[in-house]
Amino acid sequence: MRSCLFCLAPANSLEDAWPQWITKQFKGRRPSEVHAERGGKKLKPWRTLQPELTIRCVCRGCNNGWMSQLEQAAQPVLQPLIAGQSVSLDETGQAVVARWAVKTAMVLEAVDPREKRIYEAAQCARFRACGAIPWRTTIWLAASVDSASFMSTKNRHLGEPAHEIVGASTTMAFGHIAIQVLTMQVPEDVGPQTVVTTMVRRGPWDQLTRQVWSTRAPVTWPPAMGVSGEEGLDAFADRFRVVGHDGPIDTMAV
Repeated sequence: MRSCLFCLAPANSLEDAWPQWITKQFKGRRPSEVHAERGGKKLKPWRTLQPELTIRCVCRGCNNGWMSQLEQAAQPVLQPLIAGQSVSLDETGQAVVARWAVKTAMVLEAVDPREKRIYEAAQCARFRACGAIPWRTTIWLAASVDSASFMSTKNRHLGEPAHEIVGASTTMAFGHIAIQVLTMQVPEDVGPQTVVTTMVRRGPWDQLTRQVWSTRAPVTWPPAMGVSGEEGLDAFADRFRVVGHDGPIDTMAV
């Protein structure tokens, strides 16, 4: 049997990678076609009334304990963002959104083979124990113009395991909110004060996004600009995917 991502107990519980309180808001009267990919390969499309993705990757203790508590704390903070309401996120609200996003990214990554995962077992264990977000993780929010938006994708790794520095981003969109988690892994001898940069496609990211981790400044929502449609969400999700991109490239400190 598989082991729990967070405590290594038997993974005897199915986790809704996309929580039902969110997916129920996107339930249609007629089945919609779902397109997905895994490991860079497109899967055969399927039809469903409501988006769903269950993964056997956690134990009942984690699923019904701290993970359920985090979901309950996140729902009243995330729901106004999904609905496109104007809000102000204080430090506490930002931390809740950030921890929910990291938890979801870790769970979604469980569909990948271990050698393609960015989060190490020790990081998952610390997250469970004290909510510690992995070092060199940055989290942004972007506003989606389309209230029917629903997507989830893990960007291709920024480096292969043989490289000294690797990273990956997970982007999720639910209604009027898109959440992006970028985590970099660097060698142990790189000190915490050392500035590390990553390449990013040039774009109006400062106008499109609001950073919620790590920052202590209040976040006023929504930003003046938003991403529009599937093309806009794809551009946001792929902004760190620079291999094969022939446009201008910038660097970003992480």
